[in-house]
Amino acid sequence: MEIVKFVRSFDRSRFDCGKPELNEWLCTQAGQQERADNTRTFLAIEGDEIVGYYATTTYRLELDDLAKAFGAGQRRYPVPAVLLARLAVDRRCQGQGVGARLLVHALTEIARASDSVGFEVVVVHAIDREAVTFYARYGFQHFLDQPLHLFITTKALRATVRN
Repeated sequence: MEIVKFVRSFDRSRFDCGKPELNEWLCTQAGQQERADNTRTFLAIEGDEIVGYYATTTYRLELDDLAKAFGAGQRRYPVPAVLLARLAVDRRCQGQGVGARLLVHALTEIARASDSVGFEVVVVHAIDREAVTFYARYGFQHFLDQPLHLFITTKALRATVRN
């Protein structure tokens, strides 16, 4: 398996992760978002098939979101962040470590970006409880009152990537 930057030439219509909204985003939005510089999407490729993908974008935690994450509004200004906006694996490859490889690739790329761009956290809006469990295994913590929203600090991210 190879992880590559988004390329329009791959047939995205055959991708099926079992979550219609994630399939649809890859087919109809990924290219547009990429061209508009709104997201960066990476594809996991085997042969000429897309077996997974992830997308990242800039983000910021507003003060009320920060309070939800840390339990108190300790700041006066929003917190700069990166959002891991999407991560999906085709049904044919689920349970084979593709998601883990995509996440490690994403976190490595985000950690590398932290050397050039300042941000304090990486945020994930998990699609379901199963996804929450997946991200928690990699050090993501829950927002206190949003069970499907998780974060990892940039400091913790760097430490994780180094290990």
